[in-house]
Amino acid sequence: MNPAPVSIVIPTYMRDQVLWDSVRALQPQLREGDELLVVDQNRPPLRVPADLDGDWLRLLHLDRPSLTRARNLGLEHARRDRVVFLDDDIVPDAELLASLKRAALAHPDRILTGMVDQDDKPEDVPTPGWMDLRTGEVRTNFSRPVTGEVPFFPGCLSLVPKACLPPAPWFCPSFKGASQGEEIDFSLRVRKRGTVILADPAIRIFHLKTVEGGCRSPEFRRRFFLDHVFNQGLFYGRHGIFGGAGGFLKRMKAFVEFHSRIGAGAGAATVSGGRNRHSPVLVLAAGLRLAAGFCFGLRYRFAG
Repeated sequence: MNPAPVSIVIPTYMRDQVLWDSVRALQPQLREGDELLVVDQNRPPLRVPADLDGDWLRLLHLDRPSLTRARNLGLEHARRDRVVFLDDDIVPDAELLASLKRAALAHPDRILTGMVDQDDKPEDVPTPGWMDLRTGEVRTNFSRPVTGEVPFFPGCLSLVPKACLPPAPWFCPSFKGASQGEEIDFSLRVRKRGTVILADPAIRIFHLKTVEGGCRSPEFRRRFFLDHVFNQGLFYGRHGIFGGAGGFLKRMKAFVEFHSRIGAGAGAATVSGGRNRHSPVLVLAAGLRLAAGFCFGLRYRFAG
């Protein structure tokens, strides 16, 4: 019996070993009617190991790495009405799918999330975290148990009924690189439609925070600074409270100053007075990317 069949979507990039370890841990939890979709962003494409070959597992391919586009591709191909989103670097609890399905049957019109345990738990951020739409700052922390309604879910653990999806494109495809805040953007949009997001501490995974690949891949690391600036501009343009723009620009100024320094640490180049020198090219590029992201966000905001 499987009264709540699910489609599990796992985007992956440059993490073959931990990906297949996660899939092997999920396989015994699957029941008839469940399916697992791996959205492969690797070049060359992945091959399913022989011990995992079967109708329950499908491999989709995305030519250009993008976390949000990978999730959307998984949604396009998902055959079930409930879609579970997981990362490729997690260790699922032995009862993860059973707990998700119990909660889904009890709350069929809710988006569900749970506890994301990890070694490097944030000590300075309360559970589940906060959103400050005046400055655009978002901090998340689901590493401690939390029960009941929450304002957002972590990108690595959620169950989304298709009936709760916002209009397509579901996850904003304009977010760059490994993305930052794409699940918060999604959460704000579905909550505006009246959808409630619930957390249940019985829904648990362990997040392998230090695994190379994914958002820590060389490609994403090289682009991190400018992608992050663009994504922050996009998020604020779409959801920010413009009366707080001064706080947002001040926060972004500090971020750009830190990442555009010439040198690093004690060896950073300085000018008289002990102040760090900054790369004018990077500062200009960051300003352009911030403006571009903000314009993209405004376009989405006014398009509804």
